[in-house]
Amino acid sequence: MGFLNVFRHKISSTTPKTKETIQSLWKLEKIILDSLDFHTVVQKISDSVLTELGYLDLGYRIIVLTLADKNRNVLNRVSLSQTPEAAKAQEASAIPFHKIDIPLDANDNLLIKTLNDKKPYVTKFWPDIFKPILTEQQALRNQAAAGIKTSMLFPVIVRDIAIGVLIFSMVKDEKDVTENEYDLIKGYTDVVGLAVQNAKLYTSLEETKKKLEFANTRLKELDKLKDDFVSVASHELRTPMTAIKSYIWMALNKYGAIPIRSAIDTKSAKSKYKLPEDLQKYMSRAYISVERLINLVNDMLNISRIESGRITLRLTQTDIVQLAHEVKDEVLTKAAEKNITINIKTNLVHRVLADRDKIHEVYLNLIGNSLKFTPSGGTITISFSEKESFIYTSITDTGSGINKKDLPRLFTKFGRLDDSYVAAAESGGTGLGLFITKSLIDIHKGTISAQSQGTGQGSTFTFSLPIAGTIAAQTLKKNAPRETTDTKELEKTSINFV
Repeated sequence: MGFLNVFRHKISSTTPKTKETIQSLWKLEKIILDSLDFHTVVQKISDSVLTELGYLDLGYRIIVLTLADKNRNVLNRVSLSQTPEAAKAQEASAIPFHKIDIPLDANDNLLIKTLNDKKPYVTKFWPDIFKPILTEQQALRNQAAAGIKTSMLFPVIVRDIAIGVLIFSMVKDEKDVTENEYDLIKGYTDVVGLAVQNAKLYTSLEETKKKLEFANTRLKELDKLKDDFVSVASHELRTPMTAIKSYIWMALNKYGAIPIRSAIDTKSAKSKYKLPEDLQKYMSRAYISVERLINLVNDMLNISRIESGRITLRLTQTDIVQLAHEVKDEVLTKAAEKNITINIKTNLVHRVLADRDKIHEVYLNLIGNSLKFTPSGGTITISFSEKESFIYTSITDTGSGINKKDLPRLFTKFGRLDDSYVAAAESGGTGLGLFITKSLIDIHKGTISAQSQGTGQGSTFTFSLPIAGTIAAQTLKKNAPRETTDTKELEKTSINFV
């Protein structure tokens, strides 16, 4: 509508007000605005005056639209009327129509002068509008072939900027052009400027849209290739790594000591065949490194599946407190190795709607982090609260804490923090666990946050899940990812803080 209003303002303010001229311009307006495709619009511009208004009968034979191309620094011919005279001129031309580009600095060319001066000019000598591309002889041959006597040049102006020139070529003299004809051509030229700009914008947007659609399709293809590569690579890597880990475990179990923690004296390990101290050290490091690598591969595979939407939620009414006790039982051995106490503040809360296995993974990641970063003799406390439609689970530790400036990037991919949480760990994690945890909570339409008063002051991680039967739970059930042929389960990761 904005374009139409400007269009009508142009007609009413820049052209004489004869009824015949205004009616003709409205007719041309409808024809030009019938399409927004640039190539269609510019062709209609060259044809409509001749075919729709009968200007062929008035001696007009060829209309050419030229537009300034600032990137190439030329005035480019973009459309030519489809008339016998135009065809004859093209046949006679030494250079094809669309290749006749006049340099914008060719100031002796009358088209360039029209563009620069922003006012109409008339010529009966075609070399004026073809130099320096065609020789005088070539230009005159074109003019003779078309039988043109006079060409009127009108600048195409938009917001006081000349963007091109319209050429009206006739088989009559300029003195035979009536006032109504001149008025209509002037008004039409003003209208053409707006139509060209509008069509350029629309076509540019369409081209950009197509490019974006192609790029998006390509990105999806590349993303799938990446997922396939990660999947294949992970399976190929895990097979030998698992074998290596098993063999090292058997060797250490029989002849040395399974590494628990560097702080524990492996010299005291009972073994029939004692490994030399340096060999025990090297074997332990190899065992730990393989375990970390397996966890890294599993984490990368899980992220790939989460980001590509290839996981599903098998939602059930879940007792979040009972699940916490089950995870606690799983990690008690690890906690005992570090002399860390895990407390669960059991209180009655409603069941949540969740995928039990995935929340189990969330628990394992968060409790595992607390075990990594809490020193010997420390405490981990799991507590629950209920607010509106959600159950909030908090895991608080007395560990190394988090620098406040690092909190915003704690849940980012590979979010290892300098002088803070992850960096303080002796093991050094992958930086993926908390990202995976947040992704799983996000899929459950919950929230997760971290609080800490600073390094050395412990930390608290809190996540929320919708209470079963609430509107929040219904929303989750409605929007939860469904199982498909591409759906995969998450890979299990182990707690490794050695």
